[in-house]
Amino acid sequence: MTTQPWPPADHQPGVSLAAILFWAAILSTLPVLWITVGPSLAGGARIAHESHWLWVLLHGLTGLITLASGFLALWMGWTRRGFGWHRHTGCTYVGAGMTMAFIALFMAISNDHASPSLAAATGTLALFWLGATIMGWRRGSQRQWRAHQMWMIRSMVLTWSFVFCRLAQRVEDFEGIFPALGVWLYWIVPLLIAEAALWQWRRQLASR
Repeated sequence: MTTQPWPPADHQPGVSLAAILFWAAILSTLPVLWITVGPSLAGGARIAHESHWLWVLLHGLTGLITLASGFLALWMGWTRRGFGWHRHTGCTYVGAGMTMAFIALFMAISNDHASPSLAAATGTLALFWLGATIMGWRRGSQRQWRAHQMWMIRSMVLTWSFVFCRLAQRVEDFEGIFPALGVWLYWIVPLLIAEAALWQWRRQLASR
């Protein structure tokens, strides 16, 4: 397969839609981490999930690492700043994310909360994340850099939605249909928006 040189940096000085979306994603994640992930890591997981709290704790910890390394790797690839660390940061993202996703898939299959609708939503999200990340890793190993960028953007959008799925689980009727519907919407809608943006980006690249 023909390899490609690294494309030029896509970041341009000044305000852009990409910059707004990137920083909005980071800022919108912070309160969710404060409300859900922080208390869970501080001991809330053991109280709320007594039968499987260690899995929940590991899921939250690896999810936090995945988010941090993912945003950092995306920023490096976008701006080329600190790019010498991009591969190491990306490996951290994939390693932590794989652990996070497999734990999510395991908990969905074991279904300790006896909620098939919620388990189906979170399990499908984990599978989509694994698929996007594996494709991104494969394209990177093949040095197909634009395809690598696009698949990893999809992966990062799904990582971001993992956090917001926790909001659906804070609904009082935890075992009902509404939390599951929220989970589906929290990851499908952002992914569809990302696909529309990537389609437009591909058109712009093709016209150059």
